[in-house]
Amino acid sequence: MEIDLEKIIKDSDTSIEKMPVREFSERAYLNYSMYVILDRALPNISDGLKPVQRRILYAMNELSLTHTSKFKKSARTIGDVLGKFHPHGDTACYEAMVMLAQDFSYNHPFVEGQGNWGTQDDPKSFAAMRYTESRLTQFSDLFLNEINMGTVKWTPNFDGTLDEPRTLPSKVPNILINGSSGIAVGMSTDIPSHNLKEVINAVIALLDSSKLSILELRKFIKGPDFPTYGEILLDESELDEIYNNGAGNIKLRATYSVHGKEIIIESIPYQANTTKIIEQIQDQIYLKKNIFLDSVMDTSDQGHPVRIVLRTKGRSYNSEEIMSHLFFTTDLEKSLRVNLNMIGLDGKPQVKNLHMILTEWIKYRLTTIKKKLSWELDKVNQRIHILDAYVVVYKNLDQIIEIIRNEDDPKKKIMRLFKFSVIQYEAIINLRIRNLAKLQEKNITAELKTLKDSAIKISSILKSNLKLKKYLKDELSELIKVFGKDRMTLISKAQPSRAIEVKSVVSVEPITALLSKNGWIKFLKGHEQDISKVSFKTGDEYLSHQELYTDKSLMFMDQLGLVYNLDSSKISVTRGSGDPLSKFFQIQDGISLVGMNILDQKISVLSMTDKGYGFTSLYEDMIVKNKKGKTFLKTKDSCALCSLTVDLDSDTHYLLITSDGYMLIAKLDAIPILPKGRGVKLINIPKTSHETIVFAGVMKKGQSLNFNYESKRNKKMEFHDLKPFIMEKSRRGKKIDKKFLLENVKTTYNIE
Repeated sequence: MEIDLEKIIKDSDTSIEKMPVREFSERAYLNYSMYVILDRALPNISDGLKPVQRRILYAMNELSLTHTSKFKKSARTIGDVLGKFHPHGDTACYEAMVMLAQDFSYNHPFVEGQGNWGTQDDPKSFAAMRYTESRLTQFSDLFLNEINMGTVKWTPNFDGTLDEPRTLPSKVPNILINGSSGIAVGMSTDIPSHNLKEVINAVIALLDSSKLSILELRKFIKGPDFPTYGEILLDESELDEIYNNGAGNIKLRATYSVHGKEIIIESIPYQANTTKIIEQIQDQIYLKKNIFLDSVMDTSDQGHPVRIVLRTKGRSYNSEEIMSHLFFTTDLEKSLRVNLNMIGLDGKPQVKNLHMILTEWIKYRLTTIKKKLSWELDKVNQRIHILDAYVVVYKNLDQIIEIIRNEDDPKKKIMRLFKFSVIQYEAIINLRIRNLAKLQEKNITAELKTLKDSAIKISSILKSNLKLKKYLKDELSELIKVFGKDRMTLISKAQPSRAIEVKSVVSVEPITALLSKNGWIKFLKGHEQDISKVSFKTGDEYLSHQELYTDKSLMFMDQLGLVYNLDSSKISVTRGSGDPLSKFFQIQDGISLVGMNILDQKISVLSMTDKGYGFTSLYEDMIVKNKKGKTFLKTKDSCALCSLTVDLDSDTHYLLITSDGYMLIAKLDAIPILPKGRGVKLINIPKTSHETIVFAGVMKKGQSLNFNYESKRNKKMEFHDLKPFIMEKSRRGKKIDKKFLLENVKTTYNIE
């Protein structure tokens, strides 16, 4: 039986939705980006939380993990979060919970933890969730106490079995107080934390006068306030610009005190790493880039999370100069990005200025208060409704009892006679006999009066915008008393940091740099050293050397054609094996260095691959600031061979010898000067062969080529013997005579 595929496809076309690939891609990408923006990365202005943070707090609240309850294993909490509300990775979810508990990440943490929750030095050193315990802090009550008072909108969870709040009814503008950071698709957010007292005072001022400008609000909000203290280096105009535009950069530096010859660093910039800073300072001391410090110690303890002790050498430099140098050269000073991007009340992401943030939050909070008061009024009215029935019962108790006792359908008669609702009737029927005492009647009357007064008060607040604002102001004022703290981060217009030029105070001395094949660098005092007497580590041997002075830098090239720079002052003169260059550069595993040159404005370099491609380059083309190096010589299917120091004059030639015994000498000025690339063909090596260059050098008239055999015999070709090999660049060259190339004998070459 034959199957008609075309007919089947044709018949099924009616059930297939067709869409152009472009339209489908755009729609799919847009859906994904909006999901990341709205449901993952950006906080909501209402509560200042991302969805995962909100779900953690709500799940903990559902587990009754309040600040007065017992601690519970974090694994249990994370299990509830994942299983009920957030079906993503447990590691990422737990990390979000850990951040909520770190007092060095938030001004007011949401979670209180027992166990290892990380340190300021290493925030991710926290223990696994099976080892830690947690509960909510008192600050979290400001987000959860009103959650069941009709204040929030609810949405189904991922599988539709439960409801979760879209936002939490926050009593404070948490978006500013604790800040937030995140990366979405096509946008990001970096909201620094602020002082709670300052933010609330600004809100109260804005409630009194909604037309306050950002400059006027800035009288209350001085600037960001980080939990790790520190000092902000911005003047008022720069901060004004940030709060006007909703974006900018702030410089944050460490604070310190001076005690004799000791400088004690007492705080570091937000999210800086103490260990990294100490390593940076130690490297400066070890590499003699900082001649002002004798030692650095970390004396931090529980009472002092940050305490770095610097012991000075007592030179003519004062503490301010030393610290300015360290601010410039280490992470003791950092630049932090500010981007006030958030999800607004309209559900759309937007970069907002300070006035927009506070105004929008006030609108949200007033709406929340209205919902809460309406809910409370409804509850009060419901209770009044029942108490009114109780009062009637006490006045007509005998009659009601008689009806209940004698009538077949007492419900109808009682509801008709006393005009009771169904709710009132049910409440009466459920009254216990002991509640019918005379004393209880007095209590009900008193409660009824209190509730009616309360209802009148709530109604008056709901009807008046002025009273609503006063209600919010009173609420915020009470929160200042409970949660208010003094500012932790200083704001000053300090002098910009600058590095002290070490070379200006260090004498310039002649040194010899030796590079081994395994990538070790060693410096010897003076020039004209006997290289043959220099020892290397076992299994290592000599590769190259350069004579230079301590005020110069070196350029290195690896097999992939990447170049690296090293300041000679970073290496101390030693008799040992030296230092591995992997200490200063990030060289790929298995990749070796092929050469070393002095970085000097007067020097040019010829770089080439073992397949005969290359170019010359100038000093400025070889400068690298990145430890990962810079791609300089493109090697393609070859390896970088060497980098030779050359003079760019008409008398200079380059000389190449291949593994098949071909030699070519050509003028150096025929090679182009390039900043980087593959270069041009220097010698013609057949593409199909395995032939490579085994020797490269530069020579001038009058020089000779030496052939050094492993038998320690030597032969020499004078310059007039080399004339047949002088050709134009990129030629094949000429085969070297057999008398110079002995069979089965290892040969090396050098130019004299």
